Amino acid sequence: MSRPVLVVSAHLDDAVLSWGGTIAALTGRGVRVVVLTVFAGCAGDPLPPYAEQYHTWWRAACAMAGDTAAGGMRLRRDEDVRACAVLGAEPVHLDFLEALYRRGAGGSPRCCAGDDLFSPPGPDDLVLEKAVAAELGGWIARLAPGEVHAPAAIGGHLDHVLTARACESALRDAADEPRARWYEDLPYALEPPDNGPAAVSPLTDDDWRRKIEAAAAYRSQHPMLWDDDWPDRLLAHAREVGGGSPGERHWDTAPAPDGDH
Repeated sequence: MSRPVLVVSAHLDDAVLSWGGTIAALTGRGVRVVVLTVFAGCAGDPLPPYAEQYHTWWRAACAMAGDTAAGGMRLRRDEDVRACAVLGAEPVHLDFLEALYRRGAGGSPRCCAGDDLFSPPGPDDLVLEKAVAAELGGWIARLAPGEVHAPAAIGGHLDHVLTARACESALRDAADEPRARWYEDLPYALEPPDNGPAAVSPLTDDDWRRKIEAAAAYRSQHPMLWDDDWPDRLLAHAREVGGGSPGERHWDTAPAPDGDH
């Protein structure tokens, strides 16, 4: 039996949207895949104003009852459980807060507008990065994966950058360093990135079908990410990456500190 594969995801949907076909291909071969989401913690109320805007979208998409931070995250965790079930993967949810919910020492929100989600890490973020690296290191030690797949932080989303850097640190400190793959981040990678030579994981039609079925589980996120033609957009990108047949792109070297290769 081969060693398991650990797929690290910044948020509750990133791994499936970006790498779901490869996850399906792995589990289809009998490989154990654990999808670990870093920023899946439930924040306290009241919601920061910018987070409230997101919750408004989620309620519209899913008829979500209530508007608490905990209610929103429970909804998203449930979506992730359903998506991972489609792929035959095991979901793990860590309790770190995503940038949308984080506050500074004085109580001011980390993010007040969309641009803040793509701002460089500040001192508090760097402290958080070290804590994430320590937690990931523990999971790598316990799971002993043969490979670790993590986001390449294309697009520079703050949480993706922190996740990529924390994963690189955890891998560097691992006693038995697994092979690493850094998958491109969707939907940000729909705008062609200039990240150097990439490798492509080819997908069968069934791998692709399972990916789209799993991605459809994240109903709360669709209004922010996609128009109704999202399956067609993903397929067009995957065919471009795969040279006509669906594929998913990754790199074998870690992203640079700013999130670019």
